[in-house]
Amino acid sequence: MTHTVKTETVPTETVPTETELTAAVADFAAGLRFADLPAEVAHEAKRALIDHVGVAAAAADHPSVDAMLRVSDRLAGAGSHTVIGRSQTATMPYAALVNGFAAHLLDYDDTFNPGDTTVHGSAPVWPVVFALAEAAPVTGRDALTAFVAGFETECRLGRAAGDAHYEIGWHVTGTVGHVGAAAAGGRMLGLTPTVLNQALGSAGTQAAGLKAVYGTDGKPLHAGKAAMDGLLSAVMAAEGITSSSEIIEGARGFLAVMSPDPAPDKLLEGLGDRWHLLANGYKAYPSGSLTHPAIDAVLALRAEHGFGAADVIAVRATVNPKAATVTGKVDPRTGLNAKFSITHGIAVALTARPRLDHFTDAAAVDTGIASARALVAVLPDDTVGKQAAVVTVDLADGRSLTTRVEANLGTPDNPMSDDDLAAKFTDNAAPRLGADRAARLLDACWAADTADDFAELVRMTGVRS
Repeated sequence: MTHTVKTETVPTETVPTETELTAAVADFAAGLRFADLPAEVAHEAKRALIDHVGVAAAAADHPSVDAMLRVSDRLAGAGSHTVIGRSQTATMPYAALVNGFAAHLLDYDDTFNPGDTTVHGSAPVWPVVFALAEAAPVTGRDALTAFVAGFETECRLGRAAGDAHYEIGWHVTGTVGHVGAAAAGGRMLGLTPTVLNQALGSAGTQAAGLKAVYGTDGKPLHAGKAAMDGLLSAVMAAEGITSSSEIIEGARGFLAVMSPDPAPDKLLEGLGDRWHLLANGYKAYPSGSLTHPAIDAVLALRAEHGFGAADVIAVRATVNPKAATVTGKVDPRTGLNAKFSITHGIAVALTARPRLDHFTDAAAVDTGIASARALVAVLPDDTVGKQAAVVTVDLADGRSLTTRVEANLGTPDNPMSDDDLAAKFTDNAAPRLGADRAARLLDACWAADTADDFAELVRMTGVRS
């Protein structure tokens, strides 16, 4: 009997570039030092730390976090690593998983959203820094530096993959977060550039996250798995496990396989001089960031004109087409779905400033909110930016009120102040940790660059007797 052997042509071209991209990223992450960080970048890293701890603490008593800790117990057993806002501890990889999951669960975490990508940068990276800080002593300066290395890596990779990466169905935080988490882990472990390159390869081949799971626990799972797998990749590389040394630019690497229209030059553009962390955003409301411009517009109209929900007969929100589609759940039935409903966010804003309790399962099916949602029409317009919205509210007295928001609160062009972030942290953390403990933790985060042992700060985020 004759067997026919099928052969396959293996591409020899890489993504067009004059530089070995993965090696350059590894060189950057491994060589970054706190002294290399401009003062404003170091300060922004502390702002990101504060926001991350607060949103993870706010989610700590969520039933899904309870379930993830049961998963940890079943699969890994007892551990000693801190889980933010909990008395339970976990093994190192599962602490990274649960902390990343919790930080993204409420969709209240930071957002890097420059127009060509959207990355929730802290949730995949800080859990790796936390886990490794509890494994071996590290200064606060080194912890902050590792975070910056991971954040810059993931955001630059997101921009290089471009909007096309997102549009075909990838959740960017899940995909690039794997690589950023490995970069941070490698920096924490003091890996050489050559070894850290191997960590990036292991992380890149695990990169995943499908938008099909939006509105479920699958979305925060992406951030948790990015943290867990990035940690795994860094430790594997430290122990000699090999991988591709060109996972980003290779013919079957990240950019070639996962983006129909990559822009590889964006990965290294201004590396070490231009800091993407300075363009990070922090959410004023616990919902998908694309809902925020319209929410801001409604709140501004209410503040100026003093109407209430009972006075409104119709609302028209003209928004970016991406906002209309990604947050187009017009009849959410769960709290997680409500976070991706621009009509729900607008309906809440007609009555109050949106808070966590407006995005629960009960709020999603509240008849009053549902009635207000029915008044809202969402109009996509590609001339409106992702951080902008034009909202018109028609009132029963015949008035028609319109306002335009160009940059929603929390974005780089309309940033939250340090006091704003501190207030958000306190609102999120104090109910779980207690007011006094939350205040001490906030102070410790602001002073993170002076810490001799960053693990002391990490342990403060847990609930321990």
